[in-house]
Amino acid sequence: MTTPLRRRLRFAGNSVWYLVVALVVAMALGAVAFQQALAMVERHPARVAAWLGERAGRPVAFDALHTEWTRRGPLLRLEGLRVGEGGGVSIGEAEILVAQYEGLLPGRSFTELRLRGLHLSLVREDDGRWQVRGLPGQDSGEDPFAVLEGLGELQVLGGGLEIHAPGLGIDASIPRIDLRMRVDGPRVRAATRAWMQDDATPVDAVVDVDRTRGDGRLHAALRDADLATWSDLARHGGVAIESGRGRAQAWATLRGHRIASVTADAELANVVLRGASLGEGREPPRQRVDGLSLLARVDVDGDDWQLVAPRLRIGPRASEQVLDGLEAAGGDRFALRARRIDAGPLIAAFALGEQLPAGLRAWLLAAAPTVVLHDIDVSREGAGRLQASARVEALRFDTVDDTPGLSGLGGVLRGDGDGFAFTPDPEARLRFDWPSGFGAAHVIRLRGDVAGWRDGDAGLRIETPSLRVEGEGYAADVRGGMRFGGGRGPAIDLVAGIDEAMVPVAKKFWVRHRMSDATEQWLDDALVSGRVRGGRAVVSGELEDWPFSALEGAQAKGVFDARGELVDMVVKFQPDWPAAERLNGIARFHNDGFTVDGAAELSGVPATGLHAALPHYSRARLAIRATTDGEGAKVLSLLRASPLHAGHGEALDNLSVEGRIAATFAMDLPLDDDPRTVPAISGEVQLHGATLAEQRWKLAFNEVRGAVRYDQHGFSADSLAAVREEHPASVSLRAGDQHVRDGAHAFEADIDAMLPASDLLAQAPELDWLAPHVRGSSRWTLGLAVLQSTRAGVAGQTRLQLRSNLVGTTLDLPQPLRKPAAEPLATTVQTTFPLEGGEVAVGFGQRLALRARERNGRTGVRVMLGTSTVTEAPPESGLVATGRTPALDAIDWATLATGGDGDGLALRGIDVTADRLQLLGSQFPRTRVLAAPEGDGVRVTFDGPALAGRVQLPDDRAAPVVARLQRMHWASAAPLADAASAPRATRVATDPEDEIDPAAIPPLRIEVDDLRFGALALGTASLHTQPTATGLQIDRLQARSDAQRIDASGSWSGRGAAARTQLSLAVDSADVGALVEGAGFGRRIHGGKGALRFDAQWPHSPAAFDIGTLEGNLTVALRDGRLAEVEPGAGRVLGLLSVAELPRRMMLDFRDFFSSGFAFNRIDGAVAFARGEARSDDMVIDGPAAELRIQGRSDLRAQTHDQRIDVLPKTGNLLPAVGAIAGGPVGAAVGAVANAVLRGPLGELNAKTYRVTGMWDDPKVEVRDHQPVPRASSSSPPASPEAR
Repeated sequence: MTTPLRRRLRFAGNSVWYLVVALVVAMALGAVAFQQALAMVERHPARVAAWLGERAGRPVAFDALHTEWTRRGPLLRLEGLRVGEGGGVSIGEAEILVAQYEGLLPGRSFTELRLRGLHLSLVREDDGRWQVRGLPGQDSGEDPFAVLEGLGELQVLGGGLEIHAPGLGIDASIPRIDLRMRVDGPRVRAATRAWMQDDATPVDAVVDVDRTRGDGRLHAALRDADLATWSDLARHGGVAIESGRGRAQAWATLRGHRIASVTADAELANVVLRGASLGEGREPPRQRVDGLSLLARVDVDGDDWQLVAPRLRIGPRASEQVLDGLEAAGGDRFALRARRIDAGPLIAAFALGEQLPAGLRAWLLAAAPTVVLHDIDVSREGAGRLQASARVEALRFDTVDDTPGLSGLGGVLRGDGDGFAFTPDPEARLRFDWPSGFGAAHVIRLRGDVAGWRDGDAGLRIETPSLRVEGEGYAADVRGGMRFGGGRGPAIDLVAGIDEAMVPVAKKFWVRHRMSDATEQWLDDALVSGRVRGGRAVVSGELEDWPFSALEGAQAKGVFDARGELVDMVVKFQPDWPAAERLNGIARFHNDGFTVDGAAELSGVPATGLHAALPHYSRARLAIRATTDGEGAKVLSLLRASPLHAGHGEALDNLSVEGRIAATFAMDLPLDDDPRTVPAISGEVQLHGATLAEQRWKLAFNEVRGAVRYDQHGFSADSLAAVREEHPASVSLRAGDQHVRDGAHAFEADIDAMLPASDLLAQAPELDWLAPHVRGSSRWTLGLAVLQSTRAGVAGQTRLQLRSNLVGTTLDLPQPLRKPAAEPLATTVQTTFPLEGGEVAVGFGQRLALRARERNGRTGVRVMLGTSTVTEAPPESGLVATGRTPALDAIDWATLATGGDGDGLALRGIDVTADRLQLLGSQFPRTRVLAAPEGDGVRVTFDGPALAGRVQLPDDRAAPVVARLQRMHWASAAPLADAASAPRATRVATDPEDEIDPAAIPPLRIEVDDLRFGALALGTASLHTQPTATGLQIDRLQARSDAQRIDASGSWSGRGAAARTQLSLAVDSADVGALVEGAGFGRRIHGGKGALRFDAQWPHSPAAFDIGTLEGNLTVALRDGRLAEVEPGAGRVLGLLSVAELPRRMMLDFRDFFSSGFAFNRIDGAVAFARGEARSDDMVIDGPAAELRIQGRSDLRAQTHDQRIDVLPKTGNLLPAVGAIAGGPVGAAVGAVANAVLRGPLGELNAKTYRVTGMWDDPKVEVRDHQPVPRASSSSPPASPEAR
């Protein structure tokens, strides 16, 4: 290079350098100038709007302008930006960058429009077209791209993107995107970066599209990303990516706004797919894909599509499945071709989706089906038929719960659109594994053909015309098939002919999951040997209902029937019983059970009519029945060789039977899983004149006739008719539980006979104290019992047992044991051998039980009420009583218990609760009685709601009985009114107190704090008595309360027919109404006060009061009361005035006098009782309205009237008296008197006299003119009873 040229070049370089420096300085100076000018720009927003309008080619307006200088140029911040005429497109807040430097570059915009937080939507329509929504102005119908074109490049910062493609199952949201978009006429170019999470790898995408035609290209790339972050975009059919990493990129071609082709290149590793839920509360299924390498292209043309995968490899590299070259097509044309496909992973992935039912998906995921298909060729041309062929290798699926598993199935599959045909590989060894069903796996070979075709709209039928099944030890020819669809599980219709086989082979076909463990074990153990020939089987029904049970009366929903001939079988029905040998017969399996009918031998005893049945496997109860007719000795030998000998060996070994017998045998064996389950064995032996002997007790009977019944517990022979020593006898033999009447016995023998009680008691000295109280004869069963042995090899204790209903025997004992001869009472007596020093137990039904024993001359007795047995031992001596009883006669039991000096049993203790305590002529409910020795006597404590306190019973019978009671609420058997009027004949004949000797009652000193008679509160009370030579003298009987004062004295003498009672009673009452009501007559008098005096005597005891035998008198003096209201009817007057009603009048029962009530000033009079009659000549009822006078008599036995009644109205109170007497409608009980009184007008009412005669329940009334009778002055009351 020459020097001048070098000089020129240096000058040119320097000039350029100086020019660049000058230009930079000028631009810097310009920038400074621009920055200084920005303040002026803010003051002229209209000019800025006009300038922007020129750029956009349409009007631009905004509400506010703010400026800022950036390194790239001035930045204009606009509020309320609008582009277009009349407000145009509203953009809102925006930024416009004036890129003064970049705008000088080719292809770059001078301005940039920035929008922050803009949310866009990418939507795929049903026709496959894709659209972008959410650009400014799009909602108002403007062309957003035309608006953006004039404003330069669009930038979206921090925006969001929603992707909606329902047809593809995509509905995802990308929370953050940055977008740059340039519009040049119809051409739109855009680049975006999207983040699902700020710290995650983003997706980069570019698109170049003609927005008018919708043609263009798209590229998207994801580099080394966490795939779970983008699972929403990859979700399909409920399947999502849960974890994994990898890279992926795709190239897409767009035509008409639709995707025409997609090429994908991906390398993924450790991908975990999470499937759709299988149900509430269940963990979603997951599948792991260790690796996926994909290079594939999909071309779409309308509804047609084609897939070509030059590279498709699944799994880790060491064992990846290579599907390179896979081709598939769909639409009007469909095709799939591949050399080899391992379909297991594809089936598992398909099971993750929600297209299949949850139950089927769960089974596919658990069973993990695998199958290798070779030479797959599936095609369909247009509307032509589908053709398919493949070679199947190693089809396998695992066992799941109670569904079987399968492996090793291979063959050739051919099919079309209507069905398929499958030819099994005859050399393939198919393994059928059903652990819960058949148990051990079956390895079989199949020869034949299987076909399948559509059955209806949604069904599938698979059948075979002939399929040979060969397994180990068995073979069968099968025809029929299965049906799928119809809303339930598969259904089966098969017929099989079974080759002859050994019986033990059947053990391979037990449906074990439908059987209990015990059923399975029994079947395995029972079938020892033998052959089955001529087997046939039919099965029809839905497998869901298998094995077609008819449990609990349900209708079986299918049929399984198999039968065959049994030849020379040996069956061990029960391990401890002899086996059934040489069994020949027919076996039939029906649904979930089976039956066997034939004949066999058991220990040399022929069993004809042998029948065995197991109705249901799941509730298995094996039933075996057989009959025999042979020698009794052989049958007895069979029983000795059975399990019966273990529990009853001693009884069987000592028993002998001679002669022919007929017998039946039945066994019911529950085949459940309870180890305590034992077979139920039963049968009957008919004796027809046999000889029966029991060696231990030297019992022998000839001509024995009757039935002996036996079971697994023992045997029993009830009421065998027999001859012993030329005398007829009734014999009963029992051995074992549920045969003996007492579970503690191992053996019992009974003889029935009529025996007197004295003879039986003579055999038990321990019961001598009962002898005076037991009389008569009854039918007894004398039983010889052997107790269960408590030690091996040692015989149990022997006991004599007696039983009877005691009809014919009288028990003269206190309640609850008092019993007449005709009344039955189940009674047992037990004693052990030898009698000396032994124990006796007696039970009287549920009334009372006792145990007694005598040692060294001392007797001890324990009594329990309300039970039939006593569990505790008796005391060394004396009496102990406990328990609960409905009724208890305390006085009699106390009399029996006292006398420790030898006259009776010494009392050791009593603790008895009586629902009804009988004491002193009354009954006290729910009372507990405690008694124990104390000092020189017995202390008795009562505790109940009606009786509470203490009583001291002295040993010295001359000493007084002292009682201090807190309460004594006397509840008589009936109110006094009922007792007084009840017919005597109903009481005297059964009065037990007539037998009591009142002279034997010790002196009584009783004090009561709270005495009540029914509802009548009598306050404090005391009773003092003393014995006399002939009976008992009542020195004092008094009661004191605020309203009542009662004093009485009297005597009770004699017993039986000579018994007699005398009583003097004085009552002073401040409230006669309460006294009447408390005595059981109801509220018939309100108020009133006065006095009653009663002196009388009657036959029998005090409790046998009978008004018909009463002799004595009653005086009444009452003042200022009112008779209560009663039902209307003037005729009720007769009820009041009738002397026949005097038993009620004695207690002033005026309730039925007037319906509106009747006030009285006084009631005075006297009634005399003698010779069965009651007579009164001066009874007066004086009230403000009228005065009534009563004279006459009443026959208390014949129950007839003969009375005169005078009704004297008072002139000053005529109308009130008439109203009081005649109030209410005419009563039916009156008749004539009511009609006579009420016939005329009330003004004619005057004094009248009535004659009443006839029966009490049908009186005859005559009305007569009034005839004055002597009367006491109404102005002064009569003298008091004391004065008289």
